[in-house]
Amino acid sequence: MRRAILALAALLALVGAACTSGGRDGGSDGAADCVDLTTEGDTFTIRMENNAFVPSCFTASAAQSIRVVNEDAGLHSFTLEGTPIDVDIAGGQTFEGDPVTGTVAPGTYQLICKYHLPGMVGEVTVVG
Repeated sequence: MRRAILALAALLALVGAACTSGGRDGGSDGAADCVDLTTEGDTFTIRMENNAFVPSCFTASAAQSIRVVNEDAGLHSFTLEGTPIDVDIAGGQTFEGDPVTGTVAPGTYQLICKYHLPGMVGEVTVVG
């Protein structure tokens, strides 16, 4: 269940139209910075580095699996607000999540690290 929830969260982030925290570089230039990860194949990867999600704005398919790599030394969470997706990832660890089809509805969601607010945020768009 945890893997499905995380995968759904990542998928939701990929489909976003407008980003609250920018694109791959962590900027805040809006929708143009969102990255379409639906073309990445069966699994897409999100990194946590320097207390930021990379990319911080993305669109993913609910049918894709997710890999979240915490490249920092400290604990982070991959939390999609308004969904059951809330996964802690220790420093230097990687989380592998299953697709979230049926767990997370298509839409756009706020992505946060509950340990590093208000700075570590992003936007995820999930498509069916």
